[in-house]
Amino acid sequence: MNKKRYKEPLKEETETTINVIYDMEKLCIYTNKVSLQKQLNKLLGEPIKEYKNKRSISGSMWEIHFCEKNKISKLILKANIFEL
Repeated sequence: MNKKRYKEPLKEETETTINVIYDMEKLCIYTNKVSLQKQLNKLLGEPIKEYKNKRSISGSMWEIHFCEKNKISKLILKANIFEL
């Protein structure tokens, strides 16, 4: 497995968005925060899309369907989304 390189964003440009799409019954999660990307990679698996800047990953996106309750509970309980 190749070691992934992440590009750390400027502090004021760091973002994480969680969209709930009820029609398609899924959660879409996007983040460009490196520590959260690594955490979500371990919890949820590979992202559906990685945004790259040259060779470095500048952001990642995951989709979780509502029927995947185990992944959703892991996300809420274990991922440090809210930095608490």
